[in-house]
Amino acid sequence: MNKLTIVVGLLIATAMNDPVGATESKIVPDGYGTIEIQPYRDSSPEADLIYHILLGEIAGTRKQLEVALEYYRKAVQASENPRIAERAVGIALFANDNTALLEIARRWHTLDADNPKVHQALAIALLNNKQAEAAAVHLDKLRATADKDNQDGFTAVDALLNQVQDKALALRAMASLRDLHANSRYAQYYYALAALEADAHEQALEGITAALKLDPQWENAYLLQARVRMNKKDTDGALAGLKEAVTNLPENRQLRLGYARLLVNAERLDEATAEFEVLAARDPKDAEVIYSLGLLSGEKERYDEAVTYFTRLLELGTRNTDAFFELGRVEELRSNYDKAKDWYAQVEGDERYLTAQVRMGVMLAKSGDLPAMNEHFVKVRQDNPQSWVPLYISQAEVLRELKHHESAFDLLTEALERESANQDLLYSRALTAGNLKRFDVLEKDLRTVIDADPEHGHALNALGYTLADQTDRYQEALGYVERAIALLPNDAAVIDSMGWVQYRLGNYEQSLEYLRRAYELNQDPEIAAHLTEVLWVLGQREEARDVFQESMKDNPDSEFLLDVKERFGL
Repeated sequence: MNKLTIVVGLLIATAMNDPVGATESKIVPDGYGTIEIQPYRDSSPEADLIYHILLGEIAGTRKQLEVALEYYRKAVQASENPRIAERAVGIALFANDNTALLEIARRWHTLDADNPKVHQALAIALLNNKQAEAAAVHLDKLRATADKDNQDGFTAVDALLNQVQDKALALRAMASLRDLHANSRYAQYYYALAALEADAHEQALEGITAALKLDPQWENAYLLQARVRMNKKDTDGALAGLKEAVTNLPENRQLRLGYARLLVNAERLDEATAEFEVLAARDPKDAEVIYSLGLLSGEKERYDEAVTYFTRLLELGTRNTDAFFELGRVEELRSNYDKAKDWYAQVEGDERYLTAQVRMGVMLAKSGDLPAMNEHFVKVRQDNPQSWVPLYISQAEVLRELKHHESAFDLLTEALERESANQDLLYSRALTAGNLKRFDVLEKDLRTVIDADPEHGHALNALGYTLADQTDRYQEALGYVERAIALLPNDAAVIDSMGWVQYRLGNYEQSLEYLRRAYELNQDPEIAAHLTEVLWVLGQREEARDVFQESMKDNPDSEFLLDVKERFGL
């Protein structure tokens, strides 16, 4: 018998005259040995209770949750102490035993009905047992005691329901609670939130409409209404609702800010700028608004305006890091590489720091000073050893962008000498090997990545596309791309690959369907070249020319478009 067995045996023997009045010894096996407790002839309820609690605790410390729960269930039924029931509820939750959880929570409620924790536990237990309407009664008790949230306790209810995995069940519970408080704007609002979580958009809008009827000036309800409409892909409806809200409540900053941001998302930049300018006129020191105006100015290529806004941020002494970074970006867009480098150099101690350091390397490269660029990346890696992999990859991307593919390949090979199985480095080198037409290395590196991570969608896509584009192993290519598209169904590059594989297989109509979809998602020149070729082969030459010419306007140096032009005489 080990030392722990002796200590525990003595502890239990000392605490009671006869554990459960047993006539045989009790054996508790576990990974540490066994605990043997010899019976005593005399027994008492107190001894039984102590016995069950002690054995439950021992089992719990050894992660034998089923055993712990068995003893605590007996202790709960034998005791009038609500603390024992509370402890048992916690064990039942950890053990994921919903039947026991409900039984114990009900017993705890019998012992301590006024305790808010009891109603919380009983609500969870009922929800875990799919009894949403019964749970609502206890959610209401919990709500009534949570008087510090200034929203009639509904934030406490919402926090609990967020823990429920079955969102439709949570909505049923919230609907029952909402029915008890139909004249509460908070009840209607949080019902709408629960409906949104369950993707029940019409029910969510119903709740928001009711909340706004109760309080027509409630900004949170208007913002939630826009969020629901965006979630159901109704951008126009979301914009119309917020525009109406801003018209009705013109002084409300949050509504106008939300409307302006939504206009940005909809790429209605001039209208968004107008709304941000209204906000800036009201508060010239509103850093968030000034920053947004700077970004919008840069997006619209009004670089002088952008500089003015970001400089104003520096004058205010707020968001300095953002201002330095964006000033660098503006100068980079204006091809003022030295100025851009100086701005980027001032970004420090922030999540943007490494990005700024990478951009500094890009500026050195674009200025034509490759040795300085290489020295810069070496120093940055030395100063930030935890980020050596992404910094190697970033430097390789700079070299690839400048068509120095051999240098990029050698750099990544150097990095792989430090960590030969690193998937990110292997994937990056595979792409570089493709630029060099070293398809043996590309295939080897990508297969290594896929063997280590069979769900690496981008590696599957790269291998499948390359096999279709550079070999006649079309069926094998199709298998890889099918796996990739299952993992990344909305990725334009993967959809383009599927279109290209289908084209290689001679399935032109299927190919055209995929390529149209890819081009809708991303007007990348390579996708445009593929779409142009398939349209041309199918005899839809007017549309082919339209796609080609549209892409050539923005990408006159694209090797993919120039190749199509040469082969088809476009």
